[in-house]
Amino acid sequence: MEKNAGYVIRESVLFDNKRGFAIAEHENPKAPAPFVTWQFAEENGRRDYYWGHYHTDEASAQKDFKDRAADYKRMYKVQEVKPRTIAQQMKEAAKLAEADRGRAAPKKTTPDRGDR
Repeated sequence: MEKNAGYVIRESVLFDNKRGFAIAEHENPKAPAPFVTWQFAEENGRRDYYWGHYHTDEASAQKDFKDRAADYKRMYKVQEVKPRTIAQQMKEAAKLAEADRGRAAPKKTTPDRGDR
């Protein structure tokens, strides 16, 4: 469960240009604006959230989230990136490990030390 500025991220959409949108709910339901939608940039698995739109009710936040994502997708002609499940990540790691097993270990190049 990802958090940002006291808000818990409930849903997000990531596009193929490493940009996306998220909707979040404040940990304190009595906060003046308990819902927010943010745009974000993702780099090296970390997200930088910015341009928040704060809302007092969940319905308006959900509408804003969907509208912002759809507008961005249309304007920039990007595609949504589906998140990989942990099972998919494990299968990919197993394939890489299997491929590495077939390779010979690299030979160490050590200088000739004579008859020591």
